Amino acid sequence: MKASGGKAMVGKLRCFRILHINSARTWRGGEQQALWLCQGLHRRGHDIFLACQPDGELHRRAEALGVRVYPLAMRGEWDLWAVKNLARLIRETSSEIIHFHTAHAHTLGLLAAQVTKVPERILTRRVDFHIHRHPLNRWKYGSALTAILAISEGVRSVLIEDGIPAERVVTVRSGIDLERIQEVGDPSKIRDEFGVSPDEIIVGIVAALAPHKHHHNFLEAAAIVKRSIPKARFFIVGEGELQPELERLSKSLGLSENVIFTGFREDVLMLTKSLDIFVLSSYLEGMGTALLDAMALARPVVATRVGGIPEIVRDGQNGLLVPSRNPAELANAIVKLGRNQLLREKMGAQGKKRAREFSIQKTIEQTEAVYYRFTSFE
Repeated sequence: MKASGGKAMVGKLRCFRILHINSARTWRGGEQQALWLCQGLHRRGHDIFLACQPDGELHRRAEALGVRVYPLAMRGEWDLWAVKNLARLIRETSSEIIHFHTAHAHTLGLLAAQVTKVPERILTRRVDFHIHRHPLNRWKYGSALTAILAISEGVRSVLIEDGIPAERVVTVRSGIDLERIQEVGDPSKIRDEFGVSPDEIIVGIVAALAPHKHHHNFLEAAAIVKRSIPKARFFIVGEGELQPELERLSKSLGLSENVIFTGFREDVLMLTKSLDIFVLSSYLEGMGTALLDAMALARPVVATRVGGIPEIVRDGQNGLLVPSRNPAELANAIVKLGRNQLLREKMGAQGKKRAREFSIQKTIEQTEAVYYRFTSFE
């Protein structure tokens, strides 16, 4: 069915031409969410375009999946050449809605939208950092935006606290691909690869090696855990600028034989499934989809009580919550689970049940609902 002017319809609802912009050079949870969203919205009848960094992981994966991807270099927040190219792309695609997925994409895309006079501008906010108070941010987060999608109530509350009108901030939680989770096979080969014996407990964190993930806290807790569980092994899954510093800390804590830095992995779900205990040690966290993946794989979790994490983990039911920046409390929770296999199995089963409430399909449908609610198209 077609709407007037040749626009496709979903049932009786109009479909849109939507340009998604992601400026990240790395592959993290936000990039996976953006890609799934592009795919899902396309399946629902919308014309979807994705602008991202050339030759990056998002570019490669989007192209392989048949997403209409436009490689476009974005060299910082004030790259006027990128603004010019984005404006050209907006005109070429006749985009009606611009959706920003990263901080630099937010600024560059807003400027391009101003130039091309595209009025509908949506931002997905994935972090619970406070917004600095200066005139530029009043513009970036003010009337220049149509709406902000917060990936958790924790993120939404920070935005409202920082002065964003509550009616313009909608919580649309990140989701996971539950079908993909079901396809993960036997993880025993991970133990073989890294030389971990069957009687050793694997405790792991899956996160970019970035400051707010606080791997320092994880390693300091690991040193404490080692005293109670000498056969514990600790996996740090991910890559980032902090790796050399974290490797030095691991050595200074006497953990060189216990800690394994896996680096970036294509088989991250297999690695997650190999863990006996999944840990997230962040002091800031918008939500944490790696945590959802672990729960969907029936892994018991220990996480910090920050940002959107308490919206996922029900303390004492499907995991344990501890204060942030507190290695002793983190270690105590890990030891509690490490010494009790039945408790690990019970919390893993409850986590798997809880994770089913966070499907990517729900994220896609709720995002689409925001487009219909806030845009001014007839």
